[in-house]
Amino acid sequence: MKKIISNLKKKIILKLIPYLVRYKAFNLLSLLFILNLTKMKSILPKKKGKFKVIILSKSGGMDDIIESQKRYNNNFLYLACPRIFIKSIFDSVFGNQASNNSKFFSNQLEKKRDEYKNFLIEFLEVLKKRYDIKAFVGFSFEFKGEIELAKACDKLRIPFLLLFKESVQTEIEVKYTRHILKKLEKINSYKIAVYSNYAKKFFTETNFADKKNVEVVGCSRLNKSISYKNKIPKNQIIYYAIEYKRGLADPFVDYYGDKFFTNLKEHKRYNPKFNWNFLHIGTLKILKKFAIKNPETSIIIKIKTGQSQNNKQYYNLPDNIKLQYYGAGHQLLEKSKVIIAWNTTAIIEGIAANRFILLPYFNLKNNNFSKENELTLNLRKENYGYSENDFYKKLDVFAKKEYNTNQINNNQYSLSYHLGNADDKASLRLNKFLVKNIKLSK
Repeated sequence: MKKIISNLKKKIILKLIPYLVRYKAFNLLSLLFILNLTKMKSILPKKKGKFKVIILSKSGGMDDIIESQKRYNNNFLYLACPRIFIKSIFDSVFGNQASNNSKFFSNQLEKKRDEYKNFLIEFLEVLKKRYDIKAFVGFSFEFKGEIELAKACDKLRIPFLLLFKESVQTEIEVKYTRHILKKLEKINSYKIAVYSNYAKKFFTETNFADKKNVEVVGCSRLNKSISYKNKIPKNQIIYYAIEYKRGLADPFVDYYGDKFFTNLKEHKRYNPKFNWNFLHIGTLKILKKFAIKNPETSIIIKIKTGQSQNNKQYYNLPDNIKLQYYGAGHQLLEKSKVIIAWNTTAIIEGIAANRFILLPYFNLKNNNFSKENELTLNLRKENYGYSENDFYKKLDVFAKKEYNTNQINNNQYSLSYHLGNADDKASLRLNKFLVKNIKLSK
């Protein structure tokens, strides 16, 4: 039923917004905006004084807020706004002129950007009078529709908080991110919370943001994974299906265009044909073989929502292998003993949960592999399958190994380096960041 209502809302948004934008019907647009807001009931404020905060919905970031605010929220009424609402306003103004960020920031579209920003200022003025919004919270500096929204908020002195959730990056991703930030326009209105010290440097060393506006708070949702440490898992393996381009430069190039990175030295090595498909195929083959020989072991393959996959590869799976497409991936850690993944936050969440970690590392040196394309984890050799045969043997050992809650199974380095929450206090730090930066005066 919820999905039906959500799809209906989406259709209404897509139909009505272009007309409301064209005729600058700000009152009707603000009413439609309010009707599309959803109370985040799991984190309702404990006290009577309620201050409305709009969350521009994004998975992962939403989980961070929920994990923090279910403990500490006293005054904020969090309202989730579907990102398609702002995107529809953006598309109504720009049409197809800003198909990627490179075009969006071109000199030719400068007037259009101003037009869009001024439209948002007028819209927010009406919305604030009608609904008294105290702040906006977003999760990416790259969403075209939200860049000018942050500027409009700054003009009206409405706090716009950026909770940057893309801190888990490979070395090559870090270099591309820094290159992007150097070329983007500095936005003084952002107050930015990041997971790690190296993520803070993204913004401060590129002069995208002042040091005083960027705080390291850590990853709040890691609390959930940490809580699993003392829970005995079932005889279950979870494989977070490898995304073909995860940790590579391709998403940046797709989003900004090849010319955007002409001056980046590392871009000369960019190979659009390289991907992780060989790791995925090898892992899937081993899991099928293992499942047949160990029918008592449950295996879950978690496929990320929107992940492009050839569904034929999942035909005729053994009965003890199940596919899961929807839902938060980290929740599957609770009952899983062995975690298989590559270049994803799920590995670090598995380390926090003290599960057995196994990464496919099949003959990477023979596949034009560079260490800059791999997440820095500092795990032991036992956590890597250096060939398909080695992987199978280590999987068999981990699957049959007794789980001891008093034993630390993995190097803890990545918890601090990538997610800044080895001390399990990120939720408290995020709450302090929110309270400090959202104006509570009426």
